[in-house]
Amino acid sequence: MKEENDVPLNKKEAELIRLLVQHQDWLSAIFLAEALSTSTRTIRNYVTRINQHTKTELINSSRQGYKLKKDVRIEDILSQNNTELNTPKERMNYLMNLLIQYREVDYFEVAETLFVSIPTIEKDTLRLRKKISKYQLKVIKNGHFLSMKGAEENFRKLTSDMLQDEAMHNFQSLDHIQTIFPTIDIDVLQTIVVDRLSSRNLYVNGYAINSLLLHIAIAIDRLVHHQRSDIENISEIFSEEQLEHQIALEIGKDIHQAFSIEMDLYEINNLTLLLMTKISSANEDFLKSYMDTGIYSFIATTMNTVAEKYFIPHTSDDLVLNLTLHVSNLISRAKRGKQVRNPLSEEIKQSYAFIYEVAVFIAKQIQKQMSISISDDEITFIALHIGSYFEEKFETENKLSCIIYTPEYYDMHKRLVYKISDTFKPSMNILAAFYRLDGHSIDEMKKVDLVLTTIELKEIPHAIQISPFLSRKDSEIVQQALNRAKQQKLINNLRESIQTYLTPERFERNIYLNSESSYIDYLAAKLVASKHIEPAFIELIKEREKMSATSFNNSVALPHAIEMSANKTGISIILNDRPIQWGSHYVQVIIMIVMNQGDMKKFRQLFDFMIDTFSNQEKLRRLLKVGSYEEFIEELFFE
Repeated sequence: MKEENDVPLNKKEAELIRLLVQHQDWLSAIFLAEALSTSTRTIRNYVTRINQHTKTELINSSRQGYKLKKDVRIEDILSQNNTELNTPKERMNYLMNLLIQYREVDYFEVAETLFVSIPTIEKDTLRLRKKISKYQLKVIKNGHFLSMKGAEENFRKLTSDMLQDEAMHNFQSLDHIQTIFPTIDIDVLQTIVVDRLSSRNLYVNGYAINSLLLHIAIAIDRLVHHQRSDIENISEIFSEEQLEHQIALEIGKDIHQAFSIEMDLYEINNLTLLLMTKISSANEDFLKSYMDTGIYSFIATTMNTVAEKYFIPHTSDDLVLNLTLHVSNLISRAKRGKQVRNPLSEEIKQSYAFIYEVAVFIAKQIQKQMSISISDDEITFIALHIGSYFEEKFETENKLSCIIYTPEYYDMHKRLVYKISDTFKPSMNILAAFYRLDGHSIDEMKKVDLVLTTIELKEIPHAIQISPFLSRKDSEIVQQALNRAKQQKLINNLRESIQTYLTPERFERNIYLNSESSYIDYLAAKLVASKHIEPAFIELIKEREKMSATSFNNSVALPHAIEMSANKTGISIILNDRPIQWGSHYVQVIIMIVMNQGDMKKFRQLFDFMIDTFSNQEKLRRLLKVGSYEEFIEELFFE
């Protein structure tokens, strides 16, 4: 547990406290801003963040400026932060980001920028070399320049892993949003949005809700600080029948009642557009036609450039739509000289260095194109959009898709949906909640991995019936269903993978050769002929075999290379009626797997599946009876 004054300070905040300690008197915001080479607004943000992270305020403020409270042990705070400031890990990540972006850097300049010695940077470089070695990337030193070398697909793998590592830490949690806007009760705002969506039988998942809440909180904060749009002649662009517009008007009224803030037509139009990005993908064409064509095209082009420059996968129209809406408002604020504040700027910058670096690049493109100035706070909001998008993407890839069906009954249906969402968040991605049955809802239910329902649904074979209260017994039933669905999804994925990687011409019966090396040459030759690997790759397989034989349980040999550097993933297989010796075992199945770096996550699944399958003697007996590729695939996955 953290102590009362255990404040995670950044470098500038620590310097601010040192100045206040040295003077032991009131210091004006102007004096502090000049001393720290920043703005008075940033000084206010530093003070706010420091005070928010302690139970009792460390810094007093008045018209005279800022002064430390007398009863606070400042020495303890600064000593705790000395080990946290500019850590080896932070420097290594900073250096890695530079090398990914520019491929070559002057490490004298890096040392000067980070206020560290050349030997320190050299130690950081050693750490970096160790980190990227598993990606077959190298840091090369030439004079006082460093460069990163390697194949493009390996750069892609590195950046994809970096994105996933950073994005999978509740990047855009409600706690983050509440910290940014301490005067806006985010729980109340969430209740307003969820209730209004539920009243129209609509559900959006947690990530979409958080993104929506961030947008609305920015709008409320802007209105609280009297930054209403000065755009003249704002027109009604949505009809009264437009569902999202109706919901936006209702949310606007609720916000007015809860926060005493009137959402004008400009804000209602923006909220309608935001709801359209969250509720239905069918709205995309309309959104694109409504948006400023120049800004939308610019953001789409910028994101393509980002994908190329940072080797980022998975960008989509969804991200472009959300960023375009945000950037449109950002440009409007900048042109009027009005900015939103974000106390998390330094925290995001330090904790999510790679995502923040991507946001900085996007901001630079916007500044250049639109001739405006963009603050650190605005860059952080761009980072939040990018981070939450990738958080949702990576989470969705690793979860089962689910739809909930429960008829409306007072507020019970709302509580059930969000109780399920909260209970099974780590393993389930709820795509929708339906409260009445019709052709559309049934069609959608057929597409997902699992349906949870409070009413029997005979037409949906993967529907699991639970009570409207989600009892302990219900939770156990759902967990068992999740486990079964996960296993079935894994089997389906394995079947698809094996049928993709193993083709009929690389499936053979009864090939008898005189050594393990001969079998490796024979199987690998087919993979060379199909351009899965280069001839030199064969030696990598043999080197792995020399380290330790790849035969298992007197049934199967799985020759493979440690390196995942095949041109593309492929499998060759031989089934023999008579056992042949492989290492210390006798085997009847020889399976060669060559992997491309991009399929690395599938390797362990394939490897384990092959060993488990061919170690089952009854399963092995049946597989050895098959005579064709088609029979082999059917028997392999027959339960």
